[in-house]
Amino acid sequence: MSLDRNQVEWLRTCELLTRWLPSPPATVIDVGGGPGRQARHLLDHGYDVTLYDLVPKHVDQAAARGVPALVGDARRLPVGDVTADVVLLLGPLYHLPDATDRASALTEAVRVLRPGGVAVVAALSRWGRVLVRAAAGHLGDPAWHEHTMATMRDGRVVGGDAWDDAAYLHDVRELETELQAAGLRQVQVVGVEGPVGAWARRDPALNGDALEIARVAETAMAEASIHLLACGTKT
Repeated sequence: MSLDRNQVEWLRTCELLTRWLPSPPATVIDVGGGPGRQARHLLDHGYDVTLYDLVPKHVDQAAARGVPALVGDARRLPVGDVTADVVLLLGPLYHLPDATDRASALTEAVRVLRPGGVAVVAALSRWGRVLVRAAAGHLGDPAWHEHTMATMRDGRVVGGDAWDDAAYLHDVRELETELQAAGLRQVQVVGVEGPVGAWARRDPALNGDALEIARVAETAMAEASIHLLACGTKT
């Protein structure tokens, strides 16, 4: 997310977290936080953050940034009940193609939240794949067309490459329903990069325009984004 090609995603994610998170020094559990860029950003803004990731290398990278970091599985968090004001799941859901695993991760997030706490969850948008293909110049390629159609039908591609095997793509209603089923209320789902985000990833000169469009289109064209971001509150 640190490269220029991902600046729209980074800036929009930071904007949305500023909108949705309680004020610091709220306690944040960053689940699947990778090498810790977002956790470091929140620490620098006064939050009390602990990162958990399934990959030991990511935990080491986060720790090298000064982030409290431990190995942990989103589906079985080594965290006590009602101990956090915020749980971030900014990666796990789109690496869990099995619906039962996604439900477990969301249930764990709700378990560790205090009443009134907020969960923020990222997902890949299945409908945004069409614009990703268009930006890549793949429209009209029969193989890519079949790949895109499988993603749109099922949220994933079976028998593809390693990324396909590990990836799941949501639509807005599905993501909203999964958060509600886990016990979250006041659920909101918005698009992150907007309909121009796929082109801005290829041409950073478009970042400014893409940001403006993304802000206006975040609900009306949410599914045109590469990523969706959802928040919900534990009652």
